[in-house]
Amino acid sequence: MTTSPARPASRRGWAWAWVLAAGVMAAAAVRAPGAAGDVRAAAAHLDGLRLAWLGVAVTAQGVALASGTAVQRQLLGAGGARLRWRTVFGLVLASTGLARVMPAGPVTGGAWQVREYRRRGAGTGLGMRAVLVGGVTSTVVTLALLLAGAAIAGVGSLPLLAGAAVLLAGGTAGLFVTAHRAQALSRWLSRRPRRSRAIARLAGAVAGWSCQCAGLGSVARVLACTGTGLLADAGMLTACFGLAGLPIPWRGVLFAYAAGQMAGRLVPLPGGIGGVEGGVLGALTLAGTPPGAAAAAVIVYRVAGYWAVGAAGIAVAGILARRSQIATTPARRHRSARAATEDSTPQVHHRVTPSRGSRS
Repeated sequence: MTTSPARPASRRGWAWAWVLAAGVMAAAAVRAPGAAGDVRAAAAHLDGLRLAWLGVAVTAQGVALASGTAVQRQLLGAGGARLRWRTVFGLVLASTGLARVMPAGPVTGGAWQVREYRRRGAGTGLGMRAVLVGGVTSTVVTLALLLAGAAIAGVGSLPLLAGAAVLLAGGTAGLFVTAHRAQALSRWLSRRPRRSRAIARLAGAVAGWSCQCAGLGSVARVLACTGTGLLADAGMLTACFGLAGLPIPWRGVLFAYAAGQMAGRLVPLPGGIGGVEGGVLGALTLAGTPPGAAAAAVIVYRVAGYWAVGAAGIAVAGILARRSQIATTPARRHRSARAATEDSTPQVHHRVTPSRGSRS
């Protein structure tokens, strides 16, 4: 009897499941006191809640997730992978949920998303490029929103903000040109007389990146979808002010949202805990919002925009993992049964007897 070839893949799948479960339990143990405190603090403002804003918050979060789905499908389609909208939406929701509650959330959620892309036939390289380009694009657009929000809120001098915007635009254009000129770099690396194996792999990766670079139209669509999603997420923060029954600081909300997002990305804790709150509170205070009102809105935003989305994303990730296990079990059993049948089949050796006419 020989071992079935599907067993190592099965063991790797179960190892991933155990790692995911252990990470979720560890994150829950670490974040349970903080999340419970956030819920209790939000419950203290229940008397002033305006539930009419709840629909606005849910709609804004849905638009943000749909925009992220459109970005990922655009990036995957540039590499030739065509995944259904519903599939990519579920993966984006699950990855966002993991990023909101797991330690080093963006890395964990991105690695899980790349693995799911590979399992659905997109390939590891294409999936990694889609996740990385999506993250870089989100960072660039968030910085642009930070500068625009600072100008609207009246924070900082306009010449300084304009210079920063020019530098950001120039850096983004440089990245785009470098990506499109990657084919020349790949040819230069390939022509080196003493190529090592690492240089050969680097040349192949750079060539693949160049082949999958999109044109200006696709880049504009990716930037537009990313900006729409981030503006919708900023609308979520705006709705949290209305949900808490507080006046909305229209001039400072965009600056506060972008500052919270950038600060949260610098903190390697679940959901950027501490960084998001500090960035939003500091930006709102600079924009002239009373600290008490800003703190109440941030608490509601943390519960509705992070813990609720994180719980939904983890549930979706669990459902997808369960479906993949159920889908692979019959195929694994079929391969095992086929291997057992082939091993148990007796080998019949036919003896060749010489014919009478061949005798001399």
